[in-house]
Amino acid sequence: MFRQRVRVCYSVGGDKRFLSHHDMMRLWLRALRRSGLPLRMTEGFHVRPRVSFAMARGVGIASESEWLGLELADWVNPDVAHKRLASQLPPDIAIRSLETVAPSDRAVVRRIVYTVTPDRVPQDIDRRIRTLLDRRRVIVERGPEGKRRQVDIRPWLAGLQVRRNCLEVIADCRSDGTLKPEEVLAQLAFSPDEIARSLIVRRQSQLDPA
Repeated sequence: MFRQRVRVCYSVGGDKRFLSHHDMMRLWLRALRRSGLPLRMTEGFHVRPRVSFAMARGVGIASESEWLGLELADWVNPDVAHKRLASQLPPDIAIRSLETVAPSDRAVVRRIVYTVTPDRVPQDIDRRIRTLLDRRRVIVERGPEGKRRQVDIRPWLAGLQVRRNCLEVIADCRSDGTLKPEEVLAQLAFSPDEIARSLIVRRQSQLDPA
């Protein structure tokens, strides 16, 4: 059976960055159906398009490189697929690239670079960064109330620096998990109010073949 595997890189900005991962999935599925592309479907009782997302994006985080994989049942020129799909997307979501890849190609996110733009960069930020990176363990709590658990995020923190009045947080993505940028900001002594209100976070994912 013919199978054309397509990989899409897209950006998310504006108000659309507040969509949850599930809402974003529904948005893309609607756009794919309206595009008229010959989507390859799954088999069984719950038939759906063969679509996969490389990694969920946190609510409120803008992104320059989100990744989506899909399969087509008939050949479509990538430029044509790009135009047909882009015409069905709302403002603040834009396709950056669309290419055909090998049917067996499964890409995974290995590393994410977060660019954090605060209202102000504290004068002692370099000291805060050095103190954090010198720690062997960085314990945070995750989970809902009553089911909180402690997690060491230090193995996932690959880099942290100030660049052009922004903080750059580099996170490794491994089978046992990854960190969240707000967890690092809290460890740098940014207040919950600053994290929730004053910080703009953008991410850029780096893919590797699985």
